[in-house]
Amino acid sequence: MAGARSGAVAIRVAAKGGIPRVYRLSTLVEVPDMIRGRLPPVGRVVGLDAEAEFLYVVTGKGEVLAVDLGSARVDTVATAVQQATLGPDGTLFTVDAKRRVVSLARRLRVAWAQPLPSLPHQLFGAADQRLVAVDAPKLLTAAADQPAASRPIPTGGDVAATRWGDLLAVSSDSGVLLMDPLGRREPAFVALSDHPRELAFSPSGHRIYVTRRTEPGLAAIDRFERAEIDGIALPLPAAAIRLDPLGRWLLARPTVGDSVWVVDLPVKRLVGAVASGWRADLPAIAPDGSLLVRQGDDVVAYRPDSLVETGRLKGAAADLWTLSPWRPRGGYRGAFADAQAAAGQPGSQGGGAADTAGAAGGPMYVQVSTSQNEAWSSEMAQQLTRAGLAARVLQPKSPDDGYRVVLGPYATRTQADAIGRKLGRPFWIYQPSTP
Repeated sequence: MAGARSGAVAIRVAAKGGIPRVYRLSTLVEVPDMIRGRLPPVGRVVGLDAEAEFLYVVTGKGEVLAVDLGSARVDTVATAVQQATLGPDGTLFTVDAKRRVVSLARRLRVAWAQPLPSLPHQLFGAADQRLVAVDAPKLLTAAADQPAASRPIPTGGDVAATRWGDLLAVSSDSGVLLMDPLGRREPAFVALSDHPRELAFSPSGHRIYVTRRTEPGLAAIDRFERAEIDGIALPLPAAAIRLDPLGRWLLARPTVGDSVWVVDLPVKRLVGAVASGWRADLPAIAPDGSLLVRQGDDVVAYRPDSLVETGRLKGAAADLWTLSPWRPRGGYRGAFADAQAAAGQPGSQGGGAADTAGAAGGPMYVQVSTSQNEAWSSEMAQQLTRAGLAARVLQPKSPDDGYRVVLGPYATRTQADAIGRKLGRPFWIYQPSTP
């Protein structure tokens, strides 16, 4: 598939309760008996920690449950939950009606000693297992071993955060305010000609895309230049937007009609539109590049580059969905890996001949990004380093090459793959060519 970067599955969680089901992408063919834990009625899916193999859901009674995909055990993490989110490293954060915080990281549940000063209406997970909470006009940052710090934040606008929680964007009538939750940098305001409506960061955190109330298309802001740059042309104003995990595709919901626009971001080209409802989980782009949408009672998969249908599940629209790079363990895990290796997809398992090639051709790196922007690449490497990872930037070898953000080097592909799978995000194995 064009744009595919890594293997992925679609997990279907029955809204009325039952055993979650797993489907291969992009065909939506079911892989049977992958998950065995039975769930009660579910209100929403928080997300999946692919490394810990925990699926987190919120029940209709406000309980957050953790489904251990390996053992089928279902545990209650917290009750009377008002807000729940996953951080960039897979840490789960929950806040209950009494403002008490419970976090779960690396299978360790921690009840925070101090409640939050107020009940947030929006929650973001950040690096270093920090929590960023919005209760305008207050912005709260906290950690399990630190009391919450409060800073003022404008009221009434949409709030978006980078994947690592190191920058917030807040819309107002005349522009977008960029804020560091920890107060390490002064806020910056970027004026826009039309009233901003909704915001979305690119996965790298380099750009902020902005819907506007009256003007068609999207505005775009460069976080480092702190200025508006070339936006994206669309036929009408957009009511909502979301991006895929790799930043290749942007989905936009028109203000009129029941459809979704698909935008090829690198070339800023509107590929077309498909009929689709718009809910918290779908439409969405999976890590392998598949587009999933709801159409009537069905869930349908498309190729985003051509909008050709690749799979359909009848009667599946009422259930909840999450798309993940999770690779099932056991007998099916090998089949998933073999399929990726045969397709030449990055992030597949190594070993054997690949290890020999690594030893002969030099060290290997786990590449998480490449960009022509040196400042952005350096910032991303610093974020990964702050998260406890040994990240660095490899300089371009030619004018057409980019600044590569990598972990390593590692002596063999097996070692590099093992590190890459722990990231919980798409990755590539990169081996510099020898002179």
